[in-house]
Amino acid sequence: MRFVHPVKNLKSRLTLVVTVLVFASGVLLALAALTLAEREMVGLVGDREYALLVSAAGHLERDLDAKRTLLRAVAEGAHPDHLAPPGAVQAYLERHATLREQFFNVVAFDAGGKLVASLADRRQIGTIEAAQRPYFTETVRQHEGIVSQPFRSQLSGRPVVLLTEPVYDAAGHLVCILAGGIDLGQPSFLGQLEPLKPGRSGYLFLLAPDGTILHHPDPRRILRKVGEEPGGVMPTTQRALAGAEGWSRASTKAGVDALIGYKRVPSTGWIVGIVYPAAEAFAPLIALRRAAMLPTTLLALLAGLLGWLVIHRLLRPLETLRTQVASVERGEADIDVLDQSRDDEVGALSRAFFSLTRLRARADAEMARLASTDSLTGLYNRRMFEGELDKALLRAHRARASVAVAYLDIDRFKLINDTHGHATGDLVLVEFARRLRATVRATDTVARLAGDEFVVLFERPGGGEELASLGRKIVEAMRPPFQAGGAQLAVTTSVGLAVAAPAAAAMPCCARPTRPCTRPRRPGATAIACGRRPSISPLRGLRDGRACRPPPAMH
Repeated sequence: MRFVHPVKNLKSRLTLVVTVLVFASGVLLALAALTLAEREMVGLVGDREYALLVSAAGHLERDLDAKRTLLRAVAEGAHPDHLAPPGAVQAYLERHATLREQFFNVVAFDAGGKLVASLADRRQIGTIEAAQRPYFTETVRQHEGIVSQPFRSQLSGRPVVLLTEPVYDAAGHLVCILAGGIDLGQPSFLGQLEPLKPGRSGYLFLLAPDGTILHHPDPRRILRKVGEEPGGVMPTTQRALAGAEGWSRASTKAGVDALIGYKRVPSTGWIVGIVYPAAEAFAPLIALRRAAMLPTTLLALLAGLLGWLVIHRLLRPLETLRTQVASVERGEADIDVLDQSRDDEVGALSRAFFSLTRLRARADAEMARLASTDSLTGLYNRRMFEGELDKALLRAHRARASVAVAYLDIDRFKLINDTHGHATGDLVLVEFARRLRATVRATDTVARLAGDEFVVLFERPGGGEELASLGRKIVEAMRPPFQAGGAQLAVTTSVGLAVAAPAAAAMPCCARPTRPCTRPRRPGATAIACGRRPSISPLRGLRDGRACRPPPAMH
């Protein structure tokens, strides 16, 4: 019998051709399906990273706004006549402890541009002239505070940006200019962006409107201009400097394929950028592709149609994940839907989205907490208190009820700082806040406005006797010695109480809370004074003194 080679057999050849065609069809169908999935994945990851970028830009905006608000409040709270003596500006700045928390240094220049105060180093006073510096001339020209261009500080040698605020006297003459320095390399400012960076190899960077690099993982590039670096300006960066925002897939200067996005900070024009290498961004999809090819190929040997159905089945979880992510972004579902238990690449990708989204939520919650609380005492800050007061006044207006506010400050707090140091002063503030919170009712709102100034908001406070009783209770709570810095300190407080009549409307009660309504009649005494005037808004009167003319104070 003649032996016929299997490949030369017509049936075998037809089977081989069909098998090859089915195999090729299955492979092509698998590649087509994965290509569509990759396109959806690119859009999904790009949108998520841009949302992260928007969050980072918003964080910078809020941080800068808080710093400018603080510096403006210090400038507006200064009395020009009190700043004339030598050393007066330095002493005034040192009374505002929060300046050290928000800035790495705060300096002051007189009208001629001479340095007259420096929180970081007094020895520099009188050694620096800034009359020709752009930030000085621009502040004088615009008659308002500015955000300077980045430069290397002559005092510290660090890359910095200055926030300025001018101080004018009643005649409109410039008295001095306050300047708060932001260290671009200090973790307390731009370093807070690090938790927001994408993945392990991704990073965020910051550019000034002229292309100067403000923040970058490579510290050697800080204060350089992108156009003066080797390789010039990349096309994506050129579009961002021209005003474009959004994200795209492009190559970095190093030739890395990445998702690159840009978002401007409105108040300064700074550009926040994000780079997320595609190899890491789409690692789960790449792993999915490799894992899917083998079963797809094996199934394609049996039947192309079956292979196509299998590919569709494999991609169904990814489509479900995309739908779930879209639902989370629209607020229609909780992020817990992304915490899947699937033991495959789609499950890993889902859990990665869950982890990143939860991290972003925690970061947003932490930023919201920092924006509403005093970092030292944990009480509400000025901004949060003003919002609570507005809401309380609206509730009182609707209910035809009264609202009362107690202003407190610590007697001779500057003496405590000067004698025992700022660390002891901080401990006194913390203990004062603890006792104050423990003394008032659970429904009362307690806040720290600035320095040693505290305020308590009472809703439905009752009559004058009840208010006086609350004031005495607060005063008595402060009489036991304070344990601070290894020493026992006798701390007293002055309390001023103001009551809003039921018809009172919202008013700027905290515009300049520089002291309680009624001061003690002798040094070291503690005073309580309550005032009510139904014909005007008592809380508004608290600022100008009209409602602070109560019966004789109780000592």
